[in-house]
Amino acid sequence: MGMLITYRSSGWRALLGLAAVLTASLFAVVAAVALVIIAAAVGVVRVLARAVSPLSRRHPTPPPPTPWPQETIEATVVNPQGVRRVRR
Repeated sequence: MGMLITYRSSGWRALLGLAAVLTASLFAVVAAVALVIIAAAVGVVRVLARAVSPLSRRHPTPPPPTPWPQETIEATVVNPQGVRRVRR
């Protein structure tokens, strides 16, 4: 059993509509392919930039030394009552 679909418009209008639909579909496919190509290119550029960039991000430099290395801080341990322990 088959189905026959007919249009009441003339032939050139049907062809014009079909051409418009096909053109829009083609543009959508081209745009999707272009986005995939651009995303792949950006990914490749990022990987190459990371490979070439200095390692400073991955191995941060230690903090600079204090401006007074000749001075030290002395501390004495005390018991909880605040009295010094004297060893004999």
